[in-house]
Amino acid sequence: MHLASLCDLGAMKSVRTTVSLSHSQLESLQRIAESNEVSISWLIRQAVGDFLAVHNEEDFHPLKRKTAQQEGNQE
Repeated sequence: MHLASLCDLGAMKSVRTTVSLSHSQLESLQRIAESNEVSISWLIRQAVGDFLAVHNEEDFHPLKRKTAQQEGNQE
């Protein structure tokens, strides 16, 4: 379930943040956003909402961090 369906978006105050993405991640997000006529911000908010719905504070286990070499292999 998306965070948007749990809250009245009109009542939610948004906060601006910055994330770093690889060029390929950004290009993929741009294609998905354009084909669905939504913004990249909307896609990211949905992904964060889905992540938080699965990983609540009581049941959170730190995610394995990828090494710089593993990160480079994704592009």
